[in-house]
Amino acid sequence: GIRSGRETHANTLKYIRATLVSNFGNFYAVAVGSLFIDFLPMLPKQLLLLNLLSDFPMMAIAFDRVSDREAAHPQRYNFRSLYIIFITLGLVSTMFDFLYFGLFYRISPEVLQTNWCIASVITELLLLLSIRSMLPVEKAGWPAPLIVILSAVAFVVTLALPMIPWTAAFFEFTPPTPAHLGIIVALAVCYLVVSELVKRPLARYLSEE
Repeated sequence: GIRSGRETHANTLKYIRATLVSNFGNFYAVAVGSLFIDFLPMLPKQLLLLNLLSDFPMMAIAFDRVSDREAAHPQRYNFRSLYIIFITLGLVSTMFDFLYFGLFYRISPEVLQTNWCIASVITELLLLLSIRSMLPVEKAGWPAPLIVILSAVAFVVTLALPMIPWTAAFFEFTPPTPAHLGIIVALAVCYLVVSELVKRPLARYLSEE
C-alpha cells in the first residue's frame, strides 16, 4: 500500500511537470509572438487538436513505471521545485517555438500554423519522455508500453492529418514539404537534447536544496 501510494504520487508529479512546462511554453510563445505578427500563430481548433493529441500520452502517465529510487522514500509536494522546473524548462520550450516562428512566419500564415502545430505535438511527446523523471533520460528506464504506443499513435496522426485532404481542409492545414518536416524533426531532437542538458544541473540543484 505504501509503495502504491508513492508510485501514484510520483506519476502525479510527472503529469503536473509535463503539463506545466508544455502549456507555459506555448502560452508565452503565443503571447509574445502575437505582438510581432498580424495573424494567429495557431488557430483555436488547431490548438485544441494539439492538446488532444498530446494529452492522451500524458494521461497514460498514470500507468507509468516508477523507479525503486523514487519509491524508496516518502514524497511530498514541493511547489517551489515545480515552479522552478516549469519556468526554466518552459523557457527552453519557448525558445524553440521562436525558432519555428522565425523559420516559417515569412512564408505564409498557413505554413506557420501547420508547421508549428506539428512541431508542438512532437516536442511535447519528446518532453514527456524527458520530464517523466528528473534522472537523465538514459537512466530513467523505459516508459510504460501504453505511453510508447499512444505517443507513436499521436506522432503518426500528427503527420497524417495535414496530408489527408478533408482533415487538412477542416483544420486549415497546408501539407508540409519534406524539407519543412526535416527541419521540424531536427529541431525537435535538438529540443530534447537541450532540455536534457538543462534538466540535469537543475535536478542536482533541487536535490541539494
